[in-house]
Amino acid sequence: MSNKVKLAGIPFPGRPEWVIPPLSLGSLELLQDRIGKLSLGGTDPESIRTIVDATHMALVRNYPDVPRDQVAAEIDLGNMMDVIAAVMDVAGVRRKELEAGEVEKKAAATSP
Repeated sequence: MSNKVKLAGIPFPGRPEWVIPPLSLGSLELLQDRIGKLSLGGTDPESIRTIVDATHMALVRNYPDVPRDQVAAEIDLGNMMDVIAAVMDVAGVRRKELEAGEVEKKAAATSP
């Protein structure tokens, strides 16, 4: 799997070498009904399947060869909410907040 990132996004919780870009509109169209029924934090089979499928569809945009089962293995109850928030960061709001925080940290580190 290539580590070269094509699209900006949010680092995968616990696996920062993966960058999760927002879903494409095509993927959102395919998953729209399922996402609308998604029970955030839910552990029912359909919610889990939707979270894994949406995360896989997003990651494939940067890593075309990543298998779905590997994505499924990386999502757990501890990071599930952060992962789906990253996937659904349609406007890039969370990514921009994270980037702004990095800029602020660097500026503080270089200030006299």
